[in-house]
Amino acid sequence: SDVKRNQIVVNPNLCVGCGACTTVCPTGALSYAYPRASEQGVKLRTLLATYAKAGGQHAALLLHSQEAGAALIHDLGRAAVLDKTVRGVPARVIPLPLWHTASVGLDVWLTAFAYGASQVWVLVTGEEAPQYRAALAEQMAVAQAIVSGLGYSGQHFQLIEARDARDLMALDAALTQAPAQGVKRRASFAVQAEKRATVELAIDHLLQDSAAHPQRAKAGEALALPAASLLGTIAVNKDTCTLCLSCVSACPASALQDNTERPQLRFIEKNCVQCGLCASTCPENAITLTPRLLLSEQRKQLRVLNEAKPYQCIRCSKPFGTLKGIEVMLGKLAGHAMFQGPALERLKMCGDCRVVDIYSNPGETRIGDV
Repeated sequence: SDVKRNQIVVNPNLCVGCGACTTVCPTGALSYAYPRASEQGVKLRTLLATYAKAGGQHAALLLHSQEAGAALIHDLGRAAVLDKTVRGVPARVIPLPLWHTASVGLDVWLTAFAYGASQVWVLVTGEEAPQYRAALAEQMAVAQAIVSGLGYSGQHFQLIEARDARDLMALDAALTQAPAQGVKRRASFAVQAEKRATVELAIDHLLQDSAAHPQRAKAGEALALPAASLLGTIAVNKDTCTLCLSCVSACPASALQDNTERPQLRFIEKNCVQCGLCASTCPENAITLTPRLLLSEQRKQLRVLNEAKPYQCIRCSKPFGTLKGIEVMLGKLAGHAMFQGPALERLKMCGDCRVVDIYSNPGETRIGDV
């Protein structure tokens, strides 16, 4: 891909359609065209509902590639026929082929769990690049941290590695691991076109389904998540923040917002994608990222991270900027040759008064005087 004019351009001659970019993308700006996530959601809901209707319990969803992964599962089934020590694919394991194992991520995995899957496993073989396996492992750690933190016991999300037929016994053992605790009430929401919308729907369902959620939400608890999380908050050092609001301009998700009526930095945690642009943009290094899932409704509400006393113009008393911001600017420019005498005093004035002061000062050199 290539970034041009604030857009990501994918070269179709080089893209192999793995979909790994959509899996790691925190905003959902990149999405898989076919099959779309919504189509995968319909397939998952149909599979799991049919399994449950037939009396099945503790469904384990096994996502695998259409080529090497499907071949390994076929070989395992054939080996179980020939060798009685091989157990094969258990009845509760539901294989689901994908074009590429990296093409689905956190939104689909959490949705599958909310639909009633006890576990979601991804079978990776020698056909995936190490970067793909690393990305899948990071995102699965986030999913596992969410459901474990909400009180669902067991290992729900896991990578299963089997490169070829020589690993059939390891694959056979992996597929017989104990079931994990599932949801009490299966979800009915549909997978959305936007990734974060689906993640929010899945999280809302799991929060409502979790028995311990009401008490923990009332206490304002938050689940710590791995660094690769697309959910989280930011911490602002109020001692160094000058409320320049450069972070607001940099935020791509409208998580950070200003207040047109007073100097405030406001934040909606649900919108934060943990991209780090605010931290890298801040000239005072006052922002740090904190990946987490806040359990209370406050994560959806606008809250103030920092506010300051406005600075008043020394000429007309109109508020402009912040007291700390102007003081920092004066401290940095006080020793500069260009800001001595009246020029330094003008920094304490609003924009209108600076112009008036320049044109009313008889000692000021103007362009027309040249």
